[in-house]
Amino acid sequence: MVEGLNIHYSFAPHVDSAAEVGLVSFVVVYYRGMEDLRSCLRSIEAQDHRTAEVVLVDNGSLDGGVDAVLAEHTTMTPVRVVRRATNEGFASGANAGIAAARGEYLFLLNPDATVDVDCTSRLLGELQRGVDIAAPRILLRDDPRRLDNCGHGLYPDGLNWCRGRGQLGEGRFVRPEPLLLFSGAAVLMRRSALVATGGFDADYFGYGEDADLSLRAARLGLRCGYCPDAIVRHRVGGAFGATSFKKVFLVEKNRLRVAVTHLPASWLAVSPAWTVARHVAMALGAASGEGLAASWSTRDRWLLPFVVVAAHGASMADLPGSFVRRRQLRRWVRGRGGQEASSVGSSWMGRLRQARVGLREIRDRPRIADVPASASPP
Repeated sequence: MVEGLNIHYSFAPHVDSAAEVGLVSFVVVYYRGMEDLRSCLRSIEAQDHRTAEVVLVDNGSLDGGVDAVLAEHTTMTPVRVVRRATNEGFASGANAGIAAARGEYLFLLNPDATVDVDCTSRLLGELQRGVDIAAPRILLRDDPRRLDNCGHGLYPDGLNWCRGRGQLGEGRFVRPEPLLLFSGAAVLMRRSALVATGGFDADYFGYGEDADLSLRAARLGLRCGYCPDAIVRHRVGGAFGATSFKKVFLVEKNRLRVAVTHLPASWLAVSPAWTVARHVAMALGAASGEGLAASWSTRDRWLLPFVVVAAHGASMADLPGSFVRRRQLRRWVRGRGGQEASSVGSSWMGRLRQARVGLREIRDRPRIADVPASASPP
């Protein structure tokens, strides 16, 4: 709720403003994958920034991994466990961790990611330069010569697209720059940014929730910065596998919710044509053995269209709720100062255009071989 105004955005949970000054709260949402969690916690313990705590969300896990890892984990960094009886997805789990965190700064980190020793201090330095959200350079943990992502771009149909995924990192994305969309795999936020925007929309379950929160922040005039010297190493596929029908389903379903909630009407009107063009480009790439779709086995490529059709059917069923989000969010943003009708609103549209991804990026995405996953959906 906006203070002093009877305006709500009911899909953004309230975040408490009370915080311990200077404290960084790492929020790690865990479902399964003990080895990944061990590596993650060890990297947090090795950080050169010592004023920190870990909020470890046991998101209805079934493998006993949290207790097993903590029993052997010697740490000077306080670790508090938030236990949830059922797996309600990453967004809901992250909200539970944020609610329990005490820090002035919140570092969301996937359990299949590790942070280099100076990562936190470098991201804090980025915040000290005036941004509200700081995104690191994320490398592929299994091939650190290559990029996982350097934040996200946005395709005109609402699909958030990892910048640099699979590319050799040398010489690419090496300068600090403003960023529209951060990756939920690893990001440091001021608590004040989450107080302003609210937490994650829990209805996303997985994928797209970081794009939604990023766009909410941008529409309120908050700033996100990319910090290339802050390094995170992420194992692609730690949750769903690098190629997964469930991942495809959720990505395709949720990107329409992002589009309807946030995209300007002029973009939304032509987004179906962009979706068709994207699928055609990916299918042609798969047929020639190139691009992202070519990472799938020949058998699975024949099944992919059925998964995509099912996802589009689910997104159509979700349309009424998406339009409710669109109306509520527009009123909510205007109620927080009328930014969308001001110079800040113009800046938001400029940032949206700069983040736009085209068919060339879709077509040229390198293949990524499937990584055997030790974890399952968050």
